[in-house]
Amino acid sequence: MLRWIVTIVSLGTAGGILAWSVFIGVDTPAGTILTNLGTELVGIVITVAVVEWFFERRRHQTRGRQLAWDALHAVEHAVWVWQGGPREMDTDEVLGILDAVGSEDPLPDFTEGLFLNIGTRSRRLLNNDPEAVGAVKGFMDGLEHLARLSAVRDGKTPMASRKVGDILEQGTSALAKSLGKTTERHLASLIRYRDPSVESQERRHFGGRGAMTWPVSEQAGSLD
Repeated sequence: MLRWIVTIVSLGTAGGILAWSVFIGVDTPAGTILTNLGTELVGIVITVAVVEWFFERRRHQTRGRQLAWDALHAVEHAVWVWQGGPREMDTDEVLGILDAVGSEDPLPDFTEGLFLNIGTRSRRLLNNDPEAVGAVKGFMDGLEHLARLSAVRDGKTPMASRKVGDILEQGTSALAKSLGKTTERHLASLIRYRDPSVESQERRHFGGRGAMTWPVSEQAGSLD
C-alpha cells in the first residue's frame, strides 16, 4: 500500500510540474526546464514501480514454492504414517500407495488428526496468503483438494478411507505438478514395507519398535 501511495504522489508531483510548465509556456527557458524535470520524474517513477513489481512477484514466487514444498512434505509424512512404505518416498511412490488404498484400511484417530491438520492448514493458506499461493501455478489447485480434509471429522460417520485416499492423491498430484515433479504412479506392488495396520501406524507415528508385520521377503530386503 505504501509503495502505491508513493508512486501516486510522485506521479501527481510530476503531473503538477508538467502542468506548470504548460501554464508558463513550454517555449520559455523556465518552461523547458520544468518540462524536462517533469518528464524525467515520470520516467524514474515508472521504472522504479516496474522493477519493484518484478521483485515483489519474485518474493511471492519464492515463498509460494517453499509453502508448496512444505505442504507436499506434510502429505508424504502423513501417507507414510498411514500406509507405510520407505521413509523417504518420491511423489510417484506416494501416488502409487494412495492409488492402492483400500476401503478397509484403518484410519485411527492419530492418523486422522494428521490429515485434519493438513486440511486446516491448506484452508488457512488459501485465505491468508493468496498472493504467495497464486504466484505458483497449480499450487492453489493442490490446496483446494487438500482443504477438503478439514472436514474429515465432520458428519456422523468417519470419512471413508478410500475417499481420504482420493483427496490425498488429487492434492499430491497437483502439488507435484506445480513443483515440476513427476505425476506418474509407481506400482504399489513394488513398494516395500507397505503396511496400513493400526499397530504399524502406531509404531511409525509414536516411535518404538512395535510389532513387525512385514512379510518374510520384505524383512530380508530391509537388511540390504
